[in-house]
Amino acid sequence: MRDLPNDGPSLLGDEDPEPFEVVNREGGAHILLVCDHASNAVPHQLGHLGLDPETFDHHIGYDIGAAAVTRGLAQRLDAQAVLAGYSRLVIDVNRPPGHPHSIIPANDGIPVPGNQNLDEPAKRQRIRDIFEPYHDAVNRALARLWNRAAAPAILSVHSFSPRFGDKPRPWDIGVLWNRDPRIAVPLMEHLERFDLRVGDNEPYSGHDLAYTIDVHGAAAGIANVAIEINQDQLGTPGEILKWVDILSESVLPILDIPGLHRVERF
Repeated sequence: MRDLPNDGPSLLGDEDPEPFEVVNREGGAHILLVCDHASNAVPHQLGHLGLDPETFDHHIGYDIGAAAVTRGLAQRLDAQAVLAGYSRLVIDVNRPPGHPHSIIPANDGIPVPGNQNLDEPAKRQRIRDIFEPYHDAVNRALARLWNRAAAPAILSVHSFSPRFGDKPRPWDIGVLWNRDPRIAVPLMEHLERFDLRVGDNEPYSGHDLAYTIDVHGAAAGIANVAIEINQDQLGTPGEILKWVDILSESVLPILDIPGLHRVERF
C-alpha cells in the first residue's frame, strides 16, 4: 500500500496502475492531447465495485478505442498526451468533485453498488488518489508547453455509444465546444471533407459540461475542443488507424491558423 501519512492510506496498492499515463512527453507539437476515459481499471481495494468484471468492457466503464486513437494521434502529430488511468465508474475525471456524476451510483440504468452510500472520507480518497493526480499531470504537461513558446492548445479525445436508450445517435464523430471556435469550427469543416456525419455539439454538448477542457482550456483562454468518435468504428486496429489518419490530416493545418496560440476569452 502506498502510504500517505498526512491524509490516511492510499486507495492504490503497489499492484495498481498509476492514475495517469504520459505519452510522448517531449513531443514537439504545441498542442496537448488528453483522454479522460482511457482506462477501465479499478483499484484492487474496490474489487469491481460490486459489478461483473465484464461490465467494464462496455462503454459505461470507459471510452472504447479512445486511448488507442489518442496514442496514435500523439505519435502522428508528435504531441504530448495525458491519459487517465482508471474507469469513469471509480471517479469521472471529466466531472468536478461533488457533481452528481462524479462518483455515479448508477450508469445507463445499471446500479453500481460500490458507489452507493459512500461517506466523505471514501469520496475524498478517490479524489485525492485518482482525480487530482490526473489533473495535476495535465497542468504539468501544459506548463511544459507554456514554457516552450506561446499559448498551447488542448484537444480531448472521447468515444460514444451509438445506442443510448431509444434515442438514435447517427453521427460518425461529434465536435464539442462552448464559446471558443478556434479549433472546433475549422475542425468540423475539415472532417466534413471526409464525407462524415459530423455532429456540432452532438451527441453531447460542450455548452453543458466538459470539465477538463473547461478548466484547463477555456479558463486559461487557450484554444480547446473535445471530440467524440462513434465507438462502433473503433473496434479493430484498421479502424483505429483510419481515425488517426482522418484526425491528423484534419488537425495539422489548424495548428498553423493565426491566433490559435494566443490567449483569448470568448
